[in-house]
Amino acid sequence: MSKDLKGIGQPKDKDTLWRYMSFEKFANILSTESLFFTRADKYDDKFEGYIPESITLSYESSGSQIAPNFRQYIMCNCWHHGDEESMAMWDKYHLRNNGIAIKTTIGNLKNSLPDEPNVFIGKIEYIEDYNQIDMVEDVPPEIWLHYPYFYKRTPFKYEQEVRAIIDVVSCLQDDPYEFGRPLKINVRTLIGKNSKVIVSPYADKWVTDTIALIVERCGFQFPVNPSELLDLPT
Repeated sequence: MSKDLKGIGQPKDKDTLWRYMSFEKFANILSTESLFFTRADKYDDKFEGYIPESITLSYESSGSQIAPNFRQYIMCNCWHHGDEESMAMWDKYHLRNNGIAIKTTIGNLKNSLPDEPNVFIGKIEYIEDYNQIDMVEDVPPEIWLHYPYFYKRTPFKYEQEVRAIIDVVSCLQDDPYEFGRPLKINVRTLIGKNSKVIVSPYADKWVTDTIALIVERCGFQFPVNPSELLDLPT
C-alpha cells in the first residue's frame, strides 16, 4: 500500500515513470514477481539520507535515537520521472547491449504494491545545502526518519527521481538484509495500461526478440519494443 508523506512532493497518478535496468534485473522481476528495494547505504552517493546536525539534536531531544547504522534499514526503489525516454539514463547505467526500460505510470506503480508493508512514494527534491531540510511538525519520529531520503544534491538533478521507500518499521523487525529487500508486486498491474517494455537503443534485434520470448514464457503478454532513439530519421 502506498502512502504520502506530509511536505514531500507527489507526482500525479497519470505521470510517466521509467525504470532502467539490466536484462538480469528485468528477468528477476518476471520470475519472482517482485521489485527489489536497495539498502540506502549501498548507493554510491554517500550523502544518501544525510541528516543535518540541527535535526539530529531535535530528533534526539524527543527521546528518540538515530543509530549510526540506521541507513541499512532504509530500503529504496528508484524511478525516473519524465514523459520521454532518456539517453542519459541509458548511459548512466551502462545499458548498452541488453538494457531494458519499464515505462509505466505512478498509478500503476501504486496499484501494483501489496497491502503490507506500507510504502512511501514521493519526488526527490534537489537542494544545494542539506541545512535546507527542515523538521516536519506533527510527524511521529519513526515516520520522520524517511524524510531525508527524499532529498539529494543538485548535481543529481538530471535523474528527476521518484522514490519508493518501504516503511522502516517493517524492516526493523528483521535482521538487516545483505543488499536489500524484494517486495512482492502485481507485475500485470505495474506493466499494464499505458505501459510498455523498451529495449536499449544499442541492442540488436535478436535481443528484443529474445526478451519478448522470455516475457511470453513467463506467462505475461505485454509488448516488448526496441528503442527508437537512434533510428535514422524518416
